[in-house]
Amino acid sequence: MGLMLSNKNQFDGINAIDAALDTNALFEPQVTGTIMPNGSIDTDTFTVYRESDDGTQTVLNAGVKSGYHAGSYRSLLNTAEAMFPESVNSMKSWGNGAVLVFTQDIDTPYTFGDGDSMTRSIMYTGSLNSTYATQAVGFGFRPFCTNQIGQGTLQISQKRSKNHDELLFSKAQIMAQAAQQFDLFLNNATMLKGLQMTNSLRTRILDAVAPLIVDPDANVKAVNFADKRREGIMYFYGEEVAAFGENAYSLYQAVQSYEYHVATKGKSQEMKKVKVVTDPDRAQKLALRAETLLLASV
Repeated sequence: MGLMLSNKNQFDGINAIDAALDTNALFEPQVTGTIMPNGSIDTDTFTVYRESDDGTQTVLNAGVKSGYHAGSYRSLLNTAEAMFPESVNSMKSWGNGAVLVFTQDIDTPYTFGDGDSMTRSIMYTGSLNSTYATQAVGFGFRPFCTNQIGQGTLQISQKRSKNHDELLFSKAQIMAQAAQQFDLFLNNATMLKGLQMTNSLRTRILDAVAPLIVDPDANVKAVNFADKRREGIMYFYGEEVAAFGENAYSLYQAVQSYEYHVATKGKSQEMKKVKVVTDPDRAQKLALRAETLLLASV
């Protein structure tokens, strides 16, 4: 049987190893010296490949140097399972297993009382093609708008180098702090929900995070971009207000929705999700700025 280019599965809280088996992502990578154009083998660099049951070989990474850890994803899966057992809810691999991304829900959803809710989760990334380091980062998932709220301070990252597996497991203990960080976000969210939005406050925040350009001599493209960004945020704000009322949290989520659904670039929803969760300082910089300004107004 040949290898699948990509595979994605949704689960209702299962073992990480079982999820990887279902996603065709649990395999032992093979390593060989790099074959040069003249047919000789360079033993200073190596090629990582996957061999299927029928003998088909798929190159995952080429030209890696000595010291690169070409082990399977088993150590990452075992680490995730040891921390939060039976909690994987989604997993995707692509590039014939060159990249693996999966998430765990680590608690029952928190309900604010107005129909809004959020679930504390962890995203894990790994790759055999040098796309990602082995990472784990806490985030919040909000069903209403499918936003992923990154919490980049709760991130562990380990390069595929010597002692990768041992270092990964030792660093993973920091993820036990995920609940505390998430509680801080929920406390801030509750305060913002309690802050009634006024026209003047909304205008002040938007002028700070998504200013319009009023200079008549300004570049037309820049003016149009600023206008569309403001329009996009206000579109999402209207949806938030219709569902949860006109408060500061609705504006924060509108900015976050714009960044996640419109501004963040990615070849797929999964790639966009990874960007938002693992690098919130860049992918959610407007939302983080809005949150800071709104909290200062409470």
